[in-house]
Amino acid sequence: MRNSRPIILFPLLCFLSSTISILCEPNTLVCNQKEKHALLRFKKALSDPDNRLSSWSVNQDCCRWEAVRCNNVTGRVVELHLGYPYDTDYLEFYSKFKLGGEISPALLELEFLSYLNLSWNNFGGRPIPSFLGSMGSLRYLDLNHARFAGLVPHQLGNLSTLRHLDLGYNSGLYVENLGWISHLAFLKYLSMNSVDLHREVHWLEFVSMLPSLSELHLSACELDSNMTSSLGYANFTSLTFLDLSANNFNQEIPNWLFKLSSLVSLRLIFNQFKGQISESLGQLKYLEYLDVSLNSFHGPIPTSIGNLSSLRYLRLLGNQWINGTLPMSLGQLKYLEYLDVSNNFFHGPIPTSVGNLSSLRHLDLSRNQLINGTLPMSLGQLKYLEYLDVCLNSFHGPIPTSIGNLSSLSYLDLYDNPINGTLPMSLGLLSNLEYLYVGWTSLTGTISEVHFTALSKLKGLSIYGTSLSFHVNSSWTPPFQLEYLEADSCKMGPKFPAWLQTQKSLFYLDFSRSGIVDTAPNWFWKFASYIEVGCHVCLRMLLR
Repeated sequence: MRNSRPIILFPLLCFLSSTISILCEPNTLVCNQKEKHALLRFKKALSDPDNRLSSWSVNQDCCRWEAVRCNNVTGRVVELHLGYPYDTDYLEFYSKFKLGGEISPALLELEFLSYLNLSWNNFGGRPIPSFLGSMGSLRYLDLNHARFAGLVPHQLGNLSTLRHLDLGYNSGLYVENLGWISHLAFLKYLSMNSVDLHREVHWLEFVSMLPSLSELHLSACELDSNMTSSLGYANFTSLTFLDLSANNFNQEIPNWLFKLSSLVSLRLIFNQFKGQISESLGQLKYLEYLDVSLNSFHGPIPTSIGNLSSLRYLRLLGNQWINGTLPMSLGQLKYLEYLDVSNNFFHGPIPTSVGNLSSLRHLDLSRNQLINGTLPMSLGQLKYLEYLDVCLNSFHGPIPTSIGNLSSLSYLDLYDNPINGTLPMSLGLLSNLEYLYVGWTSLTGTISEVHFTALSKLKGLSIYGTSLSFHVNSSWTPPFQLEYLEADSCKMGPKFPAWLQTQKSLFYLDFSRSGIVDTAPNWFWKFASYIEVGCHVCLRMLLR
């Protein structure tokens, strides 16, 4: 009996070997002839000005055609990747290279097609073909930015195996009844950005019936407050991404939003939301991305924001009625990388707990009413900080010397604050600094070469409207090449400084009232004539 085992195993190994060979050698595939001719009829109905489908020839196997994918075993067509490869919807020049024309019902003959991408093409305002709803094998349908228009066909609700549906950013799509969407029980991704949903008052009820939905994109859908009044909750148990930006809610944030316990990303930008942001916000413990900018909130940031322990991105800019102080609980967000609360009415000092934001890379507190305090020394603890903007506030006192610890900083804007004292020498340690704006401050004293010791990447410098003066060695050669210098009223004389003559990359220059205009060498003006238009005006004014 032991000798029979090799005899039994040998044909099995031969079968496995031939199967593996078929799977690993797609070049041996021959596509289905019925499907090949269906694709040729589909191509004939299209316009293809860029000849992207030139490989679609009767003389070639359709499994080798551009944008066509076949099953490795059966040779049946399963995927069509016909999206335009570049996101250039707003560049009319590229429109002439995109697919257009008619979408032929010959696609119905591709009975195993599971993936269809026609995005970023130009179908000239034609309606979405209703026959797509009969393509029962589809799992992925992407029609975004393809310039379809008209009523979204309810027949799409027949695609019972669909996982991904993107109808966003077309040319006037609208929905009258969204009931069909509730039939897509396996749908994980839904984007209807810019599809007009205002006729459907029960949109939320229907969409919340999708048990597998993970991402929902409903930006610019003309939704308003009347559409959420009939529902106090939403059963989105799997939802991780929600974008309701650019609608017209004009109400407080509905409570059901704070019960979406799985949310990772929430975008509510430009929605006319009003009232206070509820302390219930702190329940979204998995949230990593939160943007509620450009609304009409009032009151303080809820202290419960400190409970969002996974938060990496927080944007609250442009809520003109947000007020109060910045909460100390912000310092609990140890993973926060991006914080923007600009263009509000926050007052009081920057909380010292900001120094605990050990992952922070971007901090924008500009255009508020932050007063009654200096810039805290704890800012120097933000070792990964790349961008710091506190302009147009009312900070006073000196620039903290700890600023020199921010070795990753590339942008520093302290413009228009009553900051006083002198420029700290530690600024000269910021080897990655590209832009430094300290104009319209109360800084005094001198600027020496020590301030620029390591600033080899400096491109922009504004000391406009200060009482600072340059005092550098006449033989000093800067380690940088400035593109932008705003030094109106800053004393730089009496002679035209040699270091300024080395700056050959300037495109914006203002040193009026600096005491050196009359001493500029003739060749400098000749060089300056090659500076861009904005600076031509500036230089001509100086020469008057």
